[in-house]
Amino acid sequence: MTRAVLGVTALFSGIALLANILLSVSLPLGLAATATTLGAILTFVLVRVDSFDRNRYLRIAVAGATAGLAATLAYDAARALLSQLDPSPFNPFEAIRIFGLLLLGEGARTSHLMMAGTALHLINGVCFGLAYVTLFGKEGTRSISGAVVTGISWGLFLEVFQLTLYPTWLRVTALAEFVTISAFSHVVFGAMLGLVGRDLLRRWLQGALTTPEGGS
Repeated sequence: MTRAVLGVTALFSGIALLANILLSVSLPLGLAATATTLGAILTFVLVRVDSFDRNRYLRIAVAGATAGLAATLAYDAARALLSQLDPSPFNPFEAIRIFGLLLLGEGARTSHLMMAGTALHLINGVCFGLAYVTLFGKEGTRSISGAVVTGISWGLFLEVFQLTLYPTWLRVTALAEFVTISAFSHVVFGAMLGLVGRDLLRRWLQGALTTPEGGS
């Protein structure tokens, strides 16, 4: 139960972005609302478990966030490389500028838009990594191949949502290039997430798992 709540809570930024795209809810308002609501629920759940379980969930959360950041950097590197290999003018990082625009408004400087957008992009990646490790990491007990397969499956799950929403939202004209770059980059994201998440869980939860049972 607690693990599921932690995993769902980690999706707060994605939920806020979804509300903006589908319902035109202000992105700053959506982020504040989802973070506050889900954070309150998570706090309520965590205060009801013992200190051992809270420590275990903290380790899982830090492992997930770290793996999510590593996977996001690998994802961006793959997008940058593929965009250089493709002769079309498609910009795979246009969403970052849009994120900044939604957060700061039309009057902000381009540099500020990019900084704000990059921050949200990284938060999304960290949160998606946290959600995967919490919900599907199995505390590092998966085999290497199992971690890669489940990580890539999670990446492709995110890809389906992106392909459903982004082409219209971003007014993508080079659709074939968008699909190719996005799909391959999400495979890289998922593989990195699965491997790094597995490694961190195995190292950081060793000892914690030998403590007497408790929690959910």
